[in-house]
Amino acid sequence: MDTAASSLRERSKARRRHSIQRAAIRLFAEHGYDGTTIADVAEAAEVAPRTVSMYFPNKIDIAMSASNDMSARLTATFRANPRLPFTDVIDLWLVDVVESLDVDLAVSMAAMFDTNPPLRAVSTAHIMEATGLSTPALVAQLGLAADDPLIAIVYAAVSSAITEYIASVLTSGGTRVMHDQFVRYLRAVIGAARPG
Repeated sequence: MDTAASSLRERSKARRRHSIQRAAIRLFAEHGYDGTTIADVAEAAEVAPRTVSMYFPNKIDIAMSASNDMSARLTATFRANPRLPFTDVIDLWLVDVVESLDVDLAVSMAAMFDTNPPLRAVSTAHIMEATGLSTPALVAQLGLAADDPLIAIVYAAVSSAITEYIASVLTSGGTRVMHDQFVRYLRAVIGAARPG
């Protein structure tokens, strides 16, 4: 198979997926999740309903697609950097999130979550699940025994903080100053929980 043709095909598929994603999230924000059908999404993305279903099996998959993409990037960042401290990996991931942020999509996501609060809860759960994969790195940075109850408390605080930070980035776009302050905050929370 011709590599150039394959690459062109992959880029075309990625553009089509992105177009469907953007159209759906905008519609979920404007008309509500329950008020939007796959046919509505297909019409807005200028594709057939079957094409939408080829990329996203159902509406919740479309609604969570951007959050799932962020979660997948977090998991990949941890897997690619197994020896880095927890906060360094989170730092790398957050830089990637901000640098790759599609501002229009981010604005639509924030509006979608405002219009559909249950979707925010699902998105938060997905990000927390991805953060949970990093528990061994967090435990190592804390320097606590693996069964120490403080780990669960720190994990909850850190996961919630990350979720709120992501929500702020979606709303405001984030800045380098905000990023640096947030990473310092994470390091302070973890440092305060370390023994001695």
